[in-house]
Amino acid sequence: MIDQVSPVPTLNELYVYVTNGCNCSCRHCWIVPEDSGTGRRPVHFLAPETFAAALEEAVPLGLNAVKWTGGEPTIHPAFETLLKIQSEHDLGGRIETNGMQITAERAQLLQECGVTGVSVSLDGALAATHDSVRCVSGGFERTLTGIGHLVEAGYRPELIMSLMMANIGELEALLDLATQIGAGSVKLNVVQPTLRGSALHESGEDVPITEILQLNQRLQNELQARYELPIFLDVPMAFRDLGRLVEGDGLSSCGILGIIGLLADGHYALCGVGEHIPELVYGRAGAGQLAEIWSGHPKLKELRKGLPDDLKGVCGDCLMKRLCLGCCVAMNYQQGQGLLAPYWFCEQAHAGNLFPASRLKS
Repeated sequence: MIDQVSPVPTLNELYVYVTNGCNCSCRHCWIVPEDSGTGRRPVHFLAPETFAAALEEAVPLGLNAVKWTGGEPTIHPAFETLLKIQSEHDLGGRIETNGMQITAERAQLLQECGVTGVSVSLDGALAATHDSVRCVSGGFERTLTGIGHLVEAGYRPELIMSLMMANIGELEALLDLATQIGAGSVKLNVVQPTLRGSALHESGEDVPITEILQLNQRLQNELQARYELPIFLDVPMAFRDLGRLVEGDGLSSCGILGIIGLLADGHYALCGVGEHIPELVYGRAGAGQLAEIWSGHPKLKELRKGLPDDLKGVCGDCLMKRLCLGCCVAMNYQQGQGLLAPYWFCEQAHAGNLFPASRLKS
């Protein structure tokens, strides 16, 4: 049988992991955990010249947007320079931040440099809750100040709350707060059971799948109707309301087939998980090899050939797999050591008879 060659997609977005350092030490983080031996790792900051070289390599492949993430991107000592390099290439941008270092001037610069989407982490409606999740004193007030600067600059930022037993009781208070401070939407994240987040799962401090799915129903049947701003619960496609999906519910798959990551040390990778999984690192930016990497790296070819038809387990039987694409292949790889492994949430839900039968092949 002839092996089918999958077409090479457009490279739509560059995930820029500006630094692996952070001014928080969040209990659930799966990008920047402490080194198990020393408690510390070398902190890298992406060199502006490396970023510029990466854009020169990526734009001919179709690049149209940059996602700024980390670590915490705003702690980079030359973050303003990086933003201006994005602007020089006339690229769109979005940023994920804890907001603590967003000044009025920086919020305005984000606007001027083409950053259109801003997501700010706020993990509780009370200072004590947020600061205990982020392991930083005074973080709540600094984050609210940063959000205020963003709103003044014309943004309606998305607030991201990572759900834990410690903060889920503050959900409605957080939704009230989001409305008061001018947020544009609220996204509720499920804590992933890996790296720092694995300890929360092992200790029972995560929110069980049964309660996540109850919250999902409550959002659809009650909470969303009470709030004008959109509320998104980041569960896999199979668990989402079909009507909201048809309307475009504001959440989609990560688009992994059109994305490549740029790590703070200057290497290309599947995404930030490459920091912990060497085989998902593809090569160094600035070496003139991105076109070759994008078209021919074995891991990228495996993804293109296998998604979505060769997904394993319940994901392979799911009717939503062409939209979902395995939800998070980086997580699947880390959990099951395969890019096409099933997503943990779906597997556990299926094992507990919680997976919607209507979304499975008969």
